[in-house]
Amino acid sequence: MNFPVLIYDDLCSSCTSYAKWVNKLVKGKITIIGHYSEEGKEFKKKIFPQGYEGLEMSWFVTPNTAYGGSKGLRKLLGYMFSRKKSNIKKNFPENEFDMSKCASDCSTVQGVMFRSWSILTESKTIPIKIQENSTQK
Repeated sequence: MNFPVLIYDDLCSSCTSYAKWVNKLVKGKITIIGHYSEEGKEFKKKIFPQGYEGLEMSWFVTPNTAYGGSKGLRKLLGYMFSRKKSNIKKNFPENEFDMSKCASDCSTVQGVMFRSWSILTESKTIPIKIQENSTQK
């Protein structure tokens, strides 16, 4: 997995639109995965404490720390505007977005306001140590 990683709610239309905009702004130089995708589920098992899924917010993940909510947004903005990003030589996967999977009413004004308020008011930081699959049960 190439870092940084953005984890977003891939069943929410406004969150998927947010992830698409991030991808465009960073010119694909970030790995973006959905909370509910198989890749997202496996990655979260490796970085989050056992039994914690982190579904209540989006996450910006670096090799040592997962930043959720407003902390993640601040780290993401810092990454977006850093000069180091333009020198990255990693081969990031092409990020794909499927709006047809979106099942919630997040595209309504109320839904967008709720999600926006949520990302601004909630935050969490989790130190991570990548765990290999062999240690997971």
